[in-house]
Amino acid sequence: RVNVEQRKALVDFGQYVAECLPRFVQHVQMSSTNELEILIHPDGLFSVIAFLKDHTNAQFSSLADITAIDVPTRTYRFELVYNLLSLRFNSRVRVKTYTDEMTPVASICDLYDAAN
Repeated sequence: RVNVEQRKALVDFGQYVAECLPRFVQHVQMSSTNELEILIHPDGLFSVIAFLKDHTNAQFSSLADITAIDVPTRTYRFELVYNLLSLRFNSRVRVKTYTDEMTPVASICDLYDAAN
């Protein structure tokens, strides 16, 4: 369970990421389960994930999960979701991006073995 201080720290961190990578971060929000979600442009996938993995204030060294959601009614029908864990700070972040049937997104296999 996330308390008020933890929630504020997560929101502040999300805003920090948005300020560091304004070209790619489109929106930062908290999920209904109080997890930080960072919505990004697909062109920034590798850069944002690398930042979250390597930055001193993040250290999301573990890729817990990758999943995709297909919403056929959307122009960019595929929502890609990357769940990252920072063991150093005991926190999670969910990075979301999007694509269509024809546009590939960058691989993050060079960052996380679990992405393969």
